[in-house]
Amino acid sequence: MFSSSEGLRVATIPVNDIGRTFLSALKQEIASQHARVQLSLIETPSVWASAQALKEQKVDAAVARSDDPAVADGRTLFILRSLYAALLTSANASIDSVSKLKGRKIGVIADDTRLDPMARVVLEFYGFDARQIARLTLKELAPALEHRQVAAVLVVGPSGAGPIADAIEAYRKSTRKPPKFIDLAEASAIAERFAAYDEAEINAGAFSGSPAVPAEKVTTISANVLLLAQPSLSNSAAAEITRLLLATKTRVAATLPEAGQLAAPSTDKDELLPAHPGTVAFLNGEQTSLLDETTNWILLGSMLTGFVGSLGAWLKRLRNKKKSDELQAQVRGRPTPPATNPSVAEQLGAIENGLDALSQWLTQKFQANDAPPQDFQNVAAKLAAIAALMQERLAAPVLDHAAAEPPTAGSGETVTLRLIDMDATSQGDRTTARQPGRLVAVERGDHAPADAA
Repeated sequence: MFSSSEGLRVATIPVNDIGRTFLSALKQEIASQHARVQLSLIETPSVWASAQALKEQKVDAAVARSDDPAVADGRTLFILRSLYAALLTSANASIDSVSKLKGRKIGVIADDTRLDPMARVVLEFYGFDARQIARLTLKELAPALEHRQVAAVLVVGPSGAGPIADAIEAYRKSTRKPPKFIDLAEASAIAERFAAYDEAEINAGAFSGSPAVPAEKVTTISANVLLLAQPSLSNSAAAEITRLLLATKTRVAATLPEAGQLAAPSTDKDELLPAHPGTVAFLNGEQTSLLDETTNWILLGSMLTGFVGSLGAWLKRLRNKKKSDELQAQVRGRPTPPATNPSVAEQLGAIENGLDALSQWLTQKFQANDAPPQDFQNVAAKLAAIAALMQERLAAPVLDHAAAEPPTAGSGETVTLRLIDMDATSQGDRTTARQPGRLVAVERGDHAPADAA
């Protein structure tokens, strides 16, 4: 919460001159705005490798295509550009619909590793046989057109600079004219069947203005190149990246025409790759400030600390109560040594010995932490009062009428100590100097009437 910035690893595709210009502007924006995020760019061989790095959680964010299955769990931070499927044919050809390409050779611009998934969807939807498809690189396209080896060319790319613009240039060199675009009239049906794609239009003049290329709007399908993040990326970091990209777009819009393709993502919840919650909060003006976010964490921490403290105090009280109950039960039931027909003086002596043993036992319990301090002090005070009473009783010259009539007890009988709380005023003059409410009763095992001191 208190660091000046958050470092993020971002996987990128190989950067061209346009990309370097934009990244330079982005770095300037981060520095000038003292941004709360710092980007560490990791260049990968392709857009597919970048998506794989995101899937394997090697990076926090990545540049990837929306039709790549590897990014199914990603959250959109920004739209970098849109890609279109363009079906081109010679300007002089009589072909004006996909149906007229049946049985003819179609060139597909592909790299050395794979056929573009958008091109594959178009070919599968229209049922082109594998024998009709010729894979070509951009370098191989111009010779193939000159020798009329293909009737049409299917290429995937953005508007402006990119593979479609390169294919148009190859047509100009081979036929001296720009190509003709063929509508994918069933684009809505393709998009309905393949959820990763949208029905789209390539605007007239998107690649050239004189003459306009294409000459009119073209119906096709599209996918997006996105900046995607892990779902675990913090809301504050996601919002900050979106803010910085929008600010950078404004900075370079006048000098970099391709910046017009940059766009904030849709905030609709039913998007295939929904926007990150932090991005949504920023775009909707609901972003929490750093102070609010920090305060929320502090309040949450205070609530948790208070709960844990209350729980600990309750458990401690419960433990002390249990120990107190056990201590009181053992004190009440602790017996004195047995005696055979003792006199009152002997009984008092036995009680005094029992008190000494009880004091030692209580001290051991306290030292072993089995007796709560408050209970130890209370019981110790009572034992001290009883001991003082016994000393006074033993020092008296006459033991009242009990000396003349000593109690009898059977052999093997036990005498039990019992603490009784009483009002001292009920004992007459003998107890006026004693503390109120302290009395020891001696009970014999045969339940005969107890002698009290």
